[in-house]
Amino acid sequence: MNNDIMVTVCVVTYNQEKWIRQTLDSILAQQTDFPFEVIIGEDHGSDGTRTICQEYADKFENVTLLPSSENLGVTANWIQCIQAGTGKYIMTCAGDDFWHNPQKIQMQVDFMETHPACVLCHTEYDELNVMSGIITQNYNATHSINPPEGRIQQNVFNGTDYISPLTGCIRREAFEQYVPAVEFARRRFPREDWPTHLVLTEFGEVYYMHTSTATYRTGQESITKTSNYEMIIKRAQQDKEMTEYLYSLFPNWGEFKDGDYYDNIGYHNAMLSAYRNNDFFAAKKYAKLDKYPTKATYMAYTWLTFKIYRLIKKEI
Repeated sequence: MNNDIMVTVCVVTYNQEKWIRQTLDSILAQQTDFPFEVIIGEDHGSDGTRTICQEYADKFENVTLLPSSENLGVTANWIQCIQAGTGKYIMTCAGDDFWHNPQKIQMQVDFMETHPACVLCHTEYDELNVMSGIITQNYNATHSINPPEGRIQQNVFNGTDYISPLTGCIRREAFEQYVPAVEFARRRFPREDWPTHLVLTEFGEVYYMHTSTATYRTGQESITKTSNYEMIIKRAQQDKEMTEYLYSLFPNWGEFKDGDYYDNIGYHNAMLSAYRNNDFFAAKKYAKLDKYPTKATYMAYTWLTFKIYRLIKKEI
């Protein structure tokens, strides 16, 4: 067996003690003919996640724990994991997801080794709803989604093509050459995957493998799916700052003109979240702040006005 580390698997986790064991077990169950390492970034959570991660780091030689003394945020946490590793390729698994295919690492590395122009390959995946327990196998195929391949930066930017970070395999050489990782971390980007994919797809090929390798958990509270209204609004502002910076990296994109959109989308998304939570007063508050109301906003606002009127009448 080759003693050089071929893959660095980054596990970014925060308050995920309920799932982290399955995450780590699924990674360590990978069957490869080369060594790989697991770097865990535990981002100063308040539950027992760190204790569990330390247990694995003590037990397995190829597992390293990077316990944060403060909350770094997902992007800085992810980047510190990459920088702590030495693998030729970089893979990622969040602490509430897992890999169900034990051939994932071997399969993707074998492909990348024979396709030097490929900077990133990704795969099919399954989705597990933690509320219902329902698993949607082969999510892309089930929903007739044609995942992206080739030189696809514009489609990634437009949101028409989605690259699953859970299934991705990134060539470290390309990452270190093209991705301004230190700046991403310094600016505390709210997302690590999308800006990285945007940069990489400018400089190399993307390939998609139709075999399902990993399982996303959905339905739980997370960084990207929160019911904290103020956090939703804050995230929209962070997305605005992130996107404006990305524009500065690629002058051919033209001038950044989407500031108003980002200023407004936080209120719109907060309204929808409150609406789903039956938080009628909050939903009406954010509906009023929505500067560019859609049909959904109008319908929600009308329904909420009626609902609140009924509630007030009931109390009188």
